[in-house]
Amino acid sequence: MGHVFVSIRFRGGRDEFTMERVLVDTGASFTVMPLELAKEHFIETPFEVEVRLGDDRMVKARVFIAEAEIEGRRGGPVRILAFSGAMPVIGVDTLETLGLRVDPVTGKIEKTEYYMLFV
Repeated sequence: MGHVFVSIRFRGGRDEFTMERVLVDTGASFTVMPLELAKEHFIETPFEVEVRLGDDRMVKARVFIAEAEIEGRRGGPVRILAFSGAMPVIGVDTLETLGLRVDPVTGKIEKTEYYMLFV
């Protein structure tokens, strides 16, 4: 299938901004962003979690929320885990919240009929 990239618009408590080319990782549960970016743009929660990375390291990540929009689908809040040095990825929690999925044959984002929350 190869790599899948999307443009994503976030609306946090402070502002709205777009990231033009973010990797979609269907093996990642949550969306992950660098801590510095998250502090600047998203709504911080009091929560912190331990996350196992693809290379088997465990890191502590802070939890943020924001509204997200991909392919014209808006919804939220989506959970965003953030830690220093993180590579931005969109996880399946965000895709499912927006009623989206990756077609494994074409590698394209598709709309689904199931919505957890759609605004």
